Amino acid sequence: MLQANMTDEALWAALPSLNAEELASLPCHVAAKERHILKILDRRDLTADFLKEIAHNTRWAKSPRIKFKLVNHSNTPLGDAMNMTKFLFWRELNLTLQNFRLRSEIRHVAESVLLKRLPAMAVGERVALARVAAGQILKMLRTQKEPRIIQALLTNQRLVEDDVLFLVNRQSTPAPALEAVARDFKWSSRREVRSALLRNPKAPLAVVVGFISSLTSVEALALLKDPKVPQAVRRLVRKRLGNAP
Repeated sequence: MLQANMTDEALWAALPSLNAEELASLPCHVAAKERHILKILDRRDLTADFLKEIAHNTRWAKSPRIKFKLVNHSNTPLGDAMNMTKFLFWRELNLTLQNFRLRSEIRHVAESVLLKRLPAMAVGERVALARVAAGQILKMLRTQKEPRIIQALLTNQRLVEDDVLFLVNRQSTPAPALEAVARDFKWSSRREVRSALLRNPKAPLAVVVGFISSLTSVEALALLKDPKVPQAVRRLVRKRLGNAP
């Protein structure tokens, strides 16, 4: 058993070597603080019974940081982990749904909770989330109309060309968001993205006009055959091909 008169620092030093019996007495030890519980939760050898005890301890379970650690520990009982997931902040939810060491049920709950919260989140929070989102959260953020969110999404390392094409092909995507894509070097250098921007009537002509000179003859002819292409773009494409305006 742990000595009752241990100091805060002595208890901290002992954490890595605590055996099963000593672990059992840690949650109620007089010197135990949040940092001790957080540190011990890094151990992967903790039993389900010990983790359940922490999860049901009114002193520790109210801590958001301890909740997050418990949810993301692979040995936490499934029911407890799923229940605590509902109380995580959005950053922790995003990290949890991307933790593939966890059971799929927990990640699914984290994603569902975050999807429900998304509409009520402040714009600044959604901007921050857009930079690191994944899965269905990323797909939902593609439909946002706030240009700052789209600009942040363009820096997301998980974003793929299909996501960008989804943005550009949507008629409801606002002009500032399309301009953000057009001015983004990584994505505006993709031929499919350039063609899609030229097809979208909301794309600022002054920004996308430079793409016309890089069109191949096949791409230019395809644009002329597409009735969705704005007339101003069509005229410039005909000029590019040497046809009459």
